[in-house]
Amino acid sequence: MARTGHPLTPLERLFSLFTKVGPGEGRSVLLFALNAFLLLVCYYLLKTTREVFILTEYGAEGASYAIGAQAVVLLFVVPLYGLLFRASDATTLIRRITLIFVAAIGMFYGLGRSGVEIGFIYYVFVGLFGVLAIAQFWAFATDCYNVKSGQRLFPVIMIGASAGALAGAQAAKMLSWIGLPPIETLWVAALTLLATLLLGSTAMNAVPGSARPREDETAEEKPDKLEQALGGFALVFRNRYLVMIVMLVLLLNWVNSTGEVILKDFVANWATEQVALGLVADRATAIAAFYSDFFFWVNLGGFALQALLVARVYRWIGVSGALLILPIIAAVGYGLIAFAIALVPLFGLVKWVKVMENSVDYSIMNTTRQTIFLPLDKAEKYEGKMAIDTFFWRVGDMVQAGAFFVGLHYLGMTIVQFALVNMVLAVVWLGVAIMIGRRYRYLLANNVFNAAPELTRQIADLTAPPGAEVHHQLDDDQFIDRDPGDLLTYSAQLASGAPLPSWMTFEPATLTFRGRVPDDASGFMEIEVVAKDIEGLSAAGSFFLYHAAEA
Repeated sequence: MARTGHPLTPLERLFSLFTKVGPGEGRSVLLFALNAFLLLVCYYLLKTTREVFILTEYGAEGASYAIGAQAVVLLFVVPLYGLLFRASDATTLIRRITLIFVAAIGMFYGLGRSGVEIGFIYYVFVGLFGVLAIAQFWAFATDCYNVKSGQRLFPVIMIGASAGALAGAQAAKMLSWIGLPPIETLWVAALTLLATLLLGSTAMNAVPGSARPREDETAEEKPDKLEQALGGFALVFRNRYLVMIVMLVLLLNWVNSTGEVILKDFVANWATEQVALGLVADRATAIAAFYSDFFFWVNLGGFALQALLVARVYRWIGVSGALLILPIIAAVGYGLIAFAIALVPLFGLVKWVKVMENSVDYSIMNTTRQTIFLPLDKAEKYEGKMAIDTFFWRVGDMVQAGAFFVGLHYLGMTIVQFALVNMVLAVVWLGVAIMIGRRYRYLLANNVFNAAPELTRQIADLTAPPGAEVHHQLDDDQFIDRDPGDLLTYSAQLASGAPLPSWMTFEPATLTFRGRVPDDASGFMEIEVVAKDIEGLSAAGSFFLYHAAEA
């Protein structure tokens, strides 16, 4: 139940710059954001060292085989994760998985120090860590917050993840600058990952009761033995909503990865031209300079969108509307590439289409992919999400690679034709996103409590003669909202619909009216206060302000 009148802490006021935050929610958001930050720092430290090991020991071809091996390993990991999930509570599960990862990092450190070639298996491990640990974190977050709280607060938590990705990449670079060997980076990553163990249960306990899911929101059916053996795979294939999310993930990966190949083709040609014109010494220098600039704009754009826009997008068009943004950008962008480049080679267009696509993917789309799991039960949040974000994510990579290989080597497709295919795939993706949005709204309507705010009692009238100071504060529980996780916003006006007189102000945070009555005031005025929830449902109450002793 949402209440009013409780002042926000300085931390909550800071977070309110990005989204709507209720009293008592700031500490939990900070802890979850810090957890996401450390997790992404660890991942980028591991990711950097994996490139060093695989390229020095096996080359680029070994990396492509390792990506395929990840999907095979996940066929066994997903059911095993389901067994662990059903044998422990959420915080115990996270501790166990985290310690397994820490032990594995320690094992690779010992083998690497002993001179053993670890490049291939380590590459597979880091890929598994990148999808499994992050998917588990967001499953935990969706388990701790109810739908309305998650929609409001996930954008801020994702800011922590975005900052962690930036910090992790820079940390890896700094460690390299000071001369720390890549193998020594592993123990830094392990210590960073261990630090997340201090945050899990603390973050969960910090979530206020009003932001937690109700028990009936996370109720689940007991699976049979076959479903237990298959783990998240069984949950996915028996749930139409999860199947649609799988389709979304496959199409997202297919379009994005093909776009990366299109960009690489233009970058390679551009680098050759730069060398021919004498603008750079060699192609490697030109390519490195391009991607340094490209990643800067992608990361900057993603962080800015995450901090400034994601929460507002949810308020303006909802989660279902946010699902449509990236496929629309992809359809329009690749359409422009296909038709414009058929006439004139426009390298800058390709670059900025990919900058926009990746920035939106890393911010709005990434946050929304986590949010659409909020209305599901606990098993679907953990096991189902784990299967989708790990195995099916890697399958998407393999589908794209196979389709590109066939298109290039057997169908003789050009880059322009691949852009056209991407445009068509983006339109199909848009259709899938529309279906998911409809299903998401259905789940909210049927599984999430939604009621309008209520005026608990009549607002007390006030007498203020000419020249008097006005200080009129409404009761703490003047309005209530029984929806878990909902927050109210307040406004005040004259009952006629006209704005308040210039001498009077209204403070929504404290529900207080202040001002000084003009010396020539007479009669009375009726003032209306409106309380509105996130969905736009509202309640109103009014009171009379008299300028004479008698009513």
